[in-house]
Amino acid sequence: MQMIETAHTENLKEIAQCHCVAFPKSFSSALGLAYVEKMLAWYLSTETAFLFYFKEGGQCIGYCGGMIRSTPGMGSASSMTQFSFNQAVQSFLIRPWLIFHPELRAKFLFVLKNLWYKVIGKANNSNTIATENTPVSFEPYVALVVIGVRNELQGKGYGSLLLQAFEKKTIELGYGKMSLTVLSENLKAIKSYERNGWMITKVNGKSTSMEKLLNT
Repeated sequence: MQMIETAHTENLKEIAQCHCVAFPKSFSSALGLAYVEKMLAWYLSTETAFLFYFKEGGQCIGYCGGMIRSTPGMGSASSMTQFSFNQAVQSFLIRPWLIFHPELRAKFLFVLKNLWYKVIGKANNSNTIATENTPVSFEPYVALVVIGVRNELQGKGYGSLLLQAFEKKTIELGYGKMSLTVLSENLKAIKSYERNGWMITKVNGKSTSMEKLLNT
């Protein structure tokens, strides 16, 4: 039996396990299950984010997380990094060799910036900028932050089912635009998004931005 369910605290461990299988080479997976659980808990800590997961045969086989961007401001990556910072430090202390992880080296400046934000106590809510500072041209949207399917089940249509659920959630929230950023080298994911109606809007070096407009 297949079902897509909204995630709650008691579901985070099985979703974290799914993440580690879906992204075995990622820095977050390398930090360990406890860190991934804390990272995923961010989605439950704010009203502007949401997390759901796909179950089949009683097992979590995929998941998807997003956030509402009603104003420009700190992105989900910074908010999540600061939220899970203490757990990251604990995990890193017992795995110091991860300083050589390629993903960490690539994001070194990003990590330093968020360490500074953590020290000065900058708010980690991604929608903290006041409305009066919002550019007139800014159009609120729902951002697809993460989507993952267990490695052995990729290419079987589960990702498309999660994208459809994400689209339904966006419409339920009253928004007509979805956006995401994906690595430009991840051609497989880009093709999958395109098959599901997403369009490339910008290519900026290693990152590709995509969006999909909805009829609400």
